[in-house]
Amino acid sequence: MGYWITSLGLIAFGFLGMFSIGRPFLLVGFAMLVLGPVRRRPALFWPPLLAVVAYNVGYWAVAPLYCTATEAVGGLSTTVCSSVLGINYSGSGLYNPSLDPANMAGLLLAGVVFVGGLVAIILKRHSERDVSAP
Repeated sequence: MGYWITSLGLIAFGFLGMFSIGRPFLLVGFAMLVLGPVRRRPALFWPPLLAVVAYNVGYWAVAPLYCTATEAVGGLSTTVCSSVLGINYSGSGLYNPSLDPANMAGLLLAGVVFVGGLVAIILKRHSERDVSAP
C-alpha cells in the first residue's frame, strides 16, 4: 500500500509544482505507477525506473537554469543563460534557449543507465547461478 501512496504522492507533488520543480517528481511518480505490477521483478522494474531518474539528472544538468540579460543604450539586448554544468546559451534580441540539448542529454543518459542496469542484473544472476551450481 505504501508503494502506491508514494507513487500517487509524487504525481500529486509533481502536478502542483509543474511550473517549477515538479516535472522530475511527476515523471518518477508516473514511472512507478506504470511499473507497479512488476515491482517484485528486479530485471523488469529497476532498469526503467533508474532510466527515468537518469533522464531527469541529464536534463537538469544541461538545461539552461538561469539567465542574465544586458542591453546597450539604443542597441539590442544580449541574453546569456547557464546550466549546472556551466554550458552557456546566448543570443540577442528576444532570445529563448532551446531545450533540445537538455532533452538529448537526458535521453542519452537514460539509455546508458537502462542498458547498464540491465547488464548488471543479468551478470549478477549469472554469477549467482555459477556459485550455486554443484
